[in-house]
Amino acid sequence: MGKIVDVLLDGFKHEAQQTRVVIETTKGVKPDHRPVNGMRTLRELSNHLAQSPRMDLAILGGEITKPEQAQAMEKDLNRESVADILKVFDEGVELVVKRLKGMTDKEALEPKLKPFYEQGPPKRWADYLQEMVTHMAMHKMQLWMYLKSAGVPVTMMTYYGVKH
Repeated sequence: MGKIVDVLLDGFKHEAQQTRVVIETTKGVKPDHRPVNGMRTLRELSNHLAQSPRMDLAILGGEITKPEQAQAMEKDLNRESVADILKVFDEGVELVVKRLKGMTDKEALEPKLKPFYEQGPPKRWADYLQEMVTHMAMHKMQLWMYLKSAGVPVTMMTYYGVKH
């Protein structure tokens, strides 16, 4: 039987692979596309999604302890090209996997994490790794919808990481 963290990381890596395909699909789409006024542009959303593994890890790991630090890191990680946005994403995914890979089940299940924005008692890495997957999936669908609204012929196969 494998370790709990390995099972959770399998799910994380699977979602990351699918997310990468959706980000790649933004190549050639106007980066300033905005479905409705007041929403992020395609580039802004792509950056946010690509940054999420690194940002989430920094917040959960205690590297970021206040909103201003998160905003500064987000600004620092912003990129212009899809290729550079994908590099940020790949590096963040690699950091998450590296940080959690050597973790024991006891460490994964120990309630000792409390990000600056969280209310209530500390939670476990096992809880937050699932939240990281959900965070990616939510923005992956949002980006997929942006592509649809821009007239890109994406399908659910794109959402599930199948390249055309």
